Amino acid sequence: MELLEILDERGQKTGQLLEKDEIHKKGLYHREVALILMNYEGEILLQKRASAKEIQPNKWAWHGGHVLPDETDREGIIREAEEELGVTLQKTELNILIQTKRDKVPNRQFTTVFFSICNLSAEQFTIQKEELSEVKWFPYEEFKQMIYEEHPDMMFKNNENTSKILKAIEEKILPHLS
Repeated sequence: MELLEILDERGQKTGQLLEKDEIHKKGLYHREVALILMNYEGEILLQKRASAKEIQPNKWAWHGGHVLPDETDREGIIREAEEELGVTLQKTELNILIQTKRDKVPNRQFTTVFFSICNLSAEQFTIQKEELSEVKWFPYEEFKQMIYEEHPDMMFKNNENTSKILKAIEEKILPHLS
């Protein structure tokens, strides 16, 4: 059972905790974190969600998850990277890319999107098999095209928050890679 903090519509903590499934069922706001990992070749690391996942199985996505009540957003993404990818990121390696709000039920959330530069090969990650089936480096333009074309293997769709994240990648990360 995973307890999460309930937030109000401004993203402030309400002091209430509830089980993750109940939060989703009731469409309550909560915190999530995401991680954009890129290498100096301008590729983005995506993870393929395991086939047993209830939401979006077998879809490519960036990394992330829920923030636990006793964690900061930065601590949450460090934990998620360790659990899912087998890598230990230092706080100094993580930069905030953007913060978003999603109002669509059932997954109403405030998300802090972090980014980091990583030059490990896909084979160097130790993936959590319950969560992922594989990781792969994608050229950024191919990743972006998959979103714009709403590719059936892509978890993220062309929407306002995804567009904001892509714009932030193009303004804050890509210019510093070459």
